[in-house]
This record gives sequence, structure tokens and C-alpha cells, in this order.
Amino acid sequence: MNFPIFALFSFVSGSIPFGYWIALRFAGVDIRKLGSKNIGATNVGRLIGWKFGFVVLALDITKGMLPVYLSSVYVPEGGIPFQLLCGVCAVLGHMFSPFLGFRGGKGVATTFGVFLVLTPIACLGAILVFWMVYKFFKFVSLGSIFASITLPLVYAFSTILLLHEEVSYWVLGTMVFISFGIILTHRENIIRILNRSELFAVKGEEQDGDSERNRR
Repeated sequence: MNFPIFALFSFVSGSIPFGYWIALRFAGVDIRKLGSKNIGATNVGRLIGWKFGFVVLALDITKGMLPVYLSSVYVPEGGIPFQLLCGVCAVLGHMFSPFLGFRGGKGVATTFGVFLVLTPIACLGAILVFWMVYKFFKFVSLGSIFASITLPLVYAFSTILLLHEEVSYWVLGTMVFISFGIILTHRENIIRILNRSELFAVKGEEQDGDSERNRR
């Protein structure tokens, strides 16, 4: 399989809108018109149940893992740069799905899947950052933003201090690029956080007297 075909495969596989399809199939609702109007796991879990939300989360992570792993197996001559390209294609597919008129999700879970294959330690660090921010502020969106910002930093420090290896500037540059994209997809969330109108992840959670839930 040549490079362009595999890159296209990565984009198409990343563009599969599991959240939209699962909500439509099992609840008969268009997830794009409810809650935060996002097709990601948080909105699915909030609206139709967390068992569905976790399924969507797992599938969206797999969308990032699969192209990176398969590219290393079937196009080994491409090396790390091509694996990263396939990962970027998968994330862009999720953000701009042709199945949804080139609109899509935030790309957080798919990005996690990409780097879970390539830099698992950095991903664990990003998860820790996400969890701490979420536990304190109760906003999944804010946790996702902080995790994406810190992912390149965690990768650099863990590679140097824990693994005693050289930092791959291919990996670091790709992390920065995708993190910037994730921040852009959260721009409306940032505005809502500043306006104190962001939705909480779990119904009934309250913070500082707000009764809104988290919007991802």
C-alpha cells in the first residue's frame, strides 16, 4: 500500500462519526442538535448514558491508534514521520468528517490514541493533568485544553528525564500542531467558560453557584 492511499485510509478511518451514529441508532437523536452539539463521548454520555459515552470514547481513541500502528506494520519504510502523518490525518478526519459535511468533533480522544501508540508515558502525564483540572473545575473542555497544552511539555521532560533519550522533533512538532488545533476547536468552550455558561460533564454538578453543565 503506497503512502497516499494509506494516508487517505487514515483520514477516512478517523472521520467515522461513532458518537453521531451511536446516538442516532440507540437513542434516535441527532447528537449535533442537543447538549453541547458535539459528537464526542462527553456529550453522548451526558445525553444518552455513560455506557454509550465510554463506548464512543474507546472507539474514538481506537481511530487514532489504528492508523499509526498499521502504518508501522505495512509501511515501515515511512518511519516515525509517516506514522505521525497518518495520526494527523486521523485527527483531521475526526475534526472534519466528510460523513457530517466536513464538520466533526474536538479531536481530543483521537489525538490521545495517536500518541498512546508513540509516546505512552507522555499520554499518562496528560491524563493526570486532565484529571486534576477536571476534578477542580468540573469542566471536561478545560481539562482537555490543559492536557493538550501540556502534552508536548510532558513528552519532552519524560523523554529526557525518565527515558534518557533524545527528543524527537517530529513528535514534538506534531504534538504542538495538533494541540493548537484542539485549542481552536475549543474556542467556543473558552468563551463559554469566561462567560460562566459552560456545561458541566455530569448532570447536577455545581460550581460557584452555577447550574450549567459542562460543554465539550
